[in-house]
Amino acid sequence: MSESLPSLDSLVGDIGENASLAMVLPLLPQSSAAVLGPGDDAAHVRFPDSGVLISADMMVEGPDFRFEWSSPKDVGFKAIASNAADIAAMGGVVIGFEIAVAVPAHTPLRMLVGLAEGFAQGIETLTPGAGVFGGDLSRSEVFTLAVTVLGTMEGRTPVTRSGARAGDVVCVAGELGLSHQGLRKLQAAGDDEMLIAGLVMSDRAVGHHLRPVPPLHLGPAAQRAGASAMMDISDGLVLDASRLAHASGVSIELDAAAGLDEDALAGGEDHGLLATFPPDAAIPEGFRLIGRVGPGEPGVFLAGQQLNPHAGGWDPFLNRAQ
Repeated sequence: MSESLPSLDSLVGDIGENASLAMVLPLLPQSSAAVLGPGDDAAHVRFPDSGVLISADMMVEGPDFRFEWSSPKDVGFKAIASNAADIAAMGGVVIGFEIAVAVPAHTPLRMLVGLAEGFAQGIETLTPGAGVFGGDLSRSEVFTLAVTVLGTMEGRTPVTRSGARAGDVVCVAGELGLSHQGLRKLQAAGDDEMLIAGLVMSDRAVGHHLRPVPPLHLGPAAQRAGASAMMDISDGLVLDASRLAHASGVSIELDAAAGLDEDALAGGEDHGLLATFPPDAAIPEGFRLIGRVGPGEPGVFLAGQQLNPHAGGWDPFLNRAQ
């Protein structure tokens, strides 16, 4: 006789790990690269080429998300988006994820199910064909996600942060500053639940903050077009461009005519792409020119003035909790 499934109102601490996973695992898509997926001590993955891209990211309730603003589905979707953007920034394609989740014992099962549904929606929307290889579920005082993403270059060479050269053009893809605008609106709403619900339902900037949709297809397109350097814009344009400039040993001069406002310069979590290209490259549609690479002191400059990379952007230790 089969056991009945637990109620979604059950607390994870009452039903335990096995019963919780029995509700969650069937919701997660399987990668076409998986020979053996969740259920054993390790996954068995068949890679389409010898090169494997691996990246990891954590999301912690408080600094990275708030359930007053985000549903569990939103959090799951955003975790997929932010990790997938790191693979795209190398010019690669996502093939799968390892996902570890730690939650307080009093967490309702429906929150774990919603989180899994968000993972599934993110994968099906952003990285179709990818899936979840496995992961872990544990107990914590704070709701925490740790996601590892695996990708492939499909036989191509990865694009790093260190290849920009003087004379290259600087381009971005994605809507910079929109996530920060959404965050600011949510912060301004305070404890007004009705206002927050309205923003979540209909405000485009808030939607972009809670469920970013990175231009993942443009990562491989940039690599094929000969991008000399590239990275994900997750912590703000100036901060991330400064990292690229230092990695490449170059300066980056932003074009004042590019229309980059304070949100675009200093906001974070847009998960767009920052790329440099040789001046004669055919820039893929979806990128726009915002500056040029020059010699000299590594840093980011606008109208001849060096910008402070730490004046804005996101740093989990220096910024206030969102």
